[in-house]
Amino acid sequence: MISGMRKQAGTIVAVIAGVLALGMVIPMLFAGSNANAGSARLTVAKVNSVKVSALDLALEFQQAYSRRVQYGGLKPEDIEELRSDALDALIEDALILDAAKKAGYVANQVVVDSAYEADKAYFSDEREFVSALANWGFTKKSYKEYLGRQQIIGSYPSVAKPVEVTEEEIKEEFDKIAVTQPNLDYEESKENIEQLIRYRKETANRQELVDELRKDAKITIYDPRVLAYRAMVEGDYDEAVKQYRKAIKQTPQDPYLQISLGKALAAAGKAKDSEKAFESALKLGPDEPFVLIARADNLRESGQKDRARELYKKASDLAGEDATFSPIVHGLIRDAYKEMGMDDDAAREEEMIAEIEAASRARWEAQLKEALEAAKEAKDADDAGEQVESTGESVSVEE
Repeated sequence: MISGMRKQAGTIVAVIAGVLALGMVIPMLFAGSNANAGSARLTVAKVNSVKVSALDLALEFQQAYSRRVQYGGLKPEDIEELRSDALDALIEDALILDAAKKAGYVANQVVVDSAYEADKAYFSDEREFVSALANWGFTKKSYKEYLGRQQIIGSYPSVAKPVEVTEEEIKEEFDKIAVTQPNLDYEESKENIEQLIRYRKETANRQELVDELRKDAKITIYDPRVLAYRAMVEGDYDEAVKQYRKAIKQTPQDPYLQISLGKALAAAGKAKDSEKAFESALKLGPDEPFVLIARADNLRESGQKDRARELYKKASDLAGEDATFSPIVHGLIRDAYKEMGMDDDAAREEEMIAEIEAASRARWEAQLKEALEAAKEAKDADDAGEQVESTGESVSVEE
């Protein structure tokens, strides 16, 4: 499960602004996940009296995706698992919101307003901010309500299960750290160690609270995509097919849902229907490298190596030079070529990976050099200014 401690009021800036850039990398991966006014009303799960909307799931999914991309990107098959994990995280949040409501605990409006203003300041003007909110199905009022819920989710567990850190605990932790850092000063590090211990306890307490609340909770999941993925994991392939078909009715333009359906149909022993699903995916995303690879894999597994090779080559040509995703694309194609015994083709993919990684490393080194030079120039300018000021103070005027 995704840890619930990652919530902080105001993080939506990264969602609204940063995720839009991520969507440009593999646009079709987000089909069916982008939020809008309709998704704000669509319920994907219910926890006691708290409803989880498709908008909530879209935002949680995008944030989870953003975090995962930082560690090297994802394959399309990882998306379904990530979506399922995102819903689990939202169910934990809903358990906390429900408990807070029953306890009469409400959001700190000062914190909410501060987060709202900080997010608004990220944009050039209010119209741009409101437009971005609308793009995600928010009004100014509903966004403040969203921030309020995040504030409750982040703070209520510590109210329900308060944390205390003793001097003895700090000293014990310091002694452990000092074994490998003998020059560490106790007084200087005391505050940081206390925060570390507090975070550990708050994390453990939050999970304990969630586990307690879950025991008597009534949790119902409605999202067909999540239900389909979980049915696949459990080996109930007919149910997976049923739920993926429901999901496709909701989002008919998503090629990745067709790929998932194709895999479920194949697992259910329905080869002809599986073939149709993969072809539908290819029609919906003819220039999507991962879609091409999925169809090529399907053809390769059925013995159609020549056509599979054509699609692998097209996917390779479309992969581009993005340092996060291109190596994944070329790596999948390389492995497929190796399985088909096409060693020369596999070697070319390996060369492409090496070139992309080398270019990425060169860009990073150039950016680092530029940043260091800029920092040095700024320091030299500051030093020069201090020298002028110092010289000015020491000069005396003779009459």
